[in-house]
Amino acid sequence: MRRAWIEKTGNAKTLTLKTESDIDELSDDEVLIDVHFSGLNFADIMMRLGLYPDAPKCPFVPGYEVSGIIKRTGSAVRGFQTGDSVVAGTQFGGYSSQIKVPQDLVFKLPPQLSLAEGAALPVNWITAHAALVDMGRVRKGDRVLVDSATGGVGTIALQMLKKMQANVVGLTSSESKLDYIRRLGAEAMTVQEFNANRSLNSFDLILNSQGGGTVRDHYNRLSPTGRVIAFGMSLGIKNGRRDYLALIKTVATMPKFSLISMFDKNRGVYALNALKLLQDPVYRKSLGHKWSEIDELGIKPHVDRVFEAEKVNEALAFLESKKAVGKVLLSWI
Repeated sequence: MRRAWIEKTGNAKTLTLKTESDIDELSDDEVLIDVHFSGLNFADIMMRLGLYPDAPKCPFVPGYEVSGIIKRTGSAVRGFQTGDSVVAGTQFGGYSSQIKVPQDLVFKLPPQLSLAEGAALPVNWITAHAALVDMGRVRKGDRVLVDSATGGVGTIALQMLKKMQANVVGLTSSESKLDYIRRLGAEAMTVQEFNANRSLNSFDLILNSQGGGTVRDHYNRLSPTGRVIAFGMSLGIKNGRRDYLALIKTVATMPKFSLISMFDKNRGVYALNALKLLQDPVYRKSLGHKWSEIDELGIKPHVDRVFEAEKVNEALAFLESKKAVGKVLLSWI
């Protein structure tokens, strides 16, 4: 098998692809998958730069999600068999042509999706579902802002919000992506336009991926009982580099909310980390039910580009350029 290793922290040229022995040992509750596609996430860039506190020590293999074909199952595994097309959450190690995963993090590929589209689902679906359903409790008619509407999470979120009959504003940093947001049923606007228009407020829910001072700004644009859900700190990365000035500024400008002052506003702030949800045994038990909703809602991720595994560094450079619309994948086939 082949795996892409982060040998040391640094820029987009630091990953090394290695050929290793296939996996032989398998625990009773594990599934062995021949991986076809691996999903790339912004968190992978953060850990490659040494800015992700939950990442293992170097060297390690990054990657949170894969799709592929089951090669073998453990003796206690039920509901899966050799040859099944599946999607899995991996909790690191996903940049691999073969991987073993606990069965409670393995899911049947939705019938309407290709294996490539399946690899674009786990992290984005869990994040969007937790934000909109578990935390946000979105209802029909709610006014919702999505600040990264053309990314992987944003693509899934906009589809879900349309089914929920919410009134949605989607933001992007590029005018060329505005039509993409409109096609997903949301009002489209650039981040610059939104920041300049102080009359745009009274949102019931805001999904914030930027971090820093934008969290305070979004908090101030909420309606009574509104919520901000922060799930990233993209302002801390500039052109794919470990920009300490940008990172320090992002962290320093993250607001510290006083519970006493929040009583006056009747507003709330959530922080969302999909990796921690995957590590929580109680939450993991609910994933099977949540996964079934993908079919019910007709969710379809958008894959922007697929890179051969040998071009993993090029793939990460493309992701951090913020030119992608939807998901970026690695192919192992």
